[in-house]
Amino acid sequence: MLIHDLKRTCSKCDGSSFQAGYDEWGSIQTNLQKLCPACSGKGYIFTELGKNLWKLYRPMIQELIREELEKKEAVQK
Repeated sequence: MLIHDLKRTCSKCDGSSFQAGYDEWGSIQTNLQKLCPACSGKGYIFTELGKNLWKLYRPMIQELIREELEKKEAVQK
């Protein structure tokens, strides 16, 4: 399995994470959020396989992060 199997480059921003916005009159203007609305500034979009793997691993990753934060808090006390 390759990374390409899990995510693809965002077609709206071509992987740059930014897409210029437009004002009401149609002239080009800086996007105030400075993020591509399609990929939320990541530059990529998960494939179906990537989405499924993320759903599977996310709870485990969150638990590991929580445990590490608790360990750091215990050491600081």
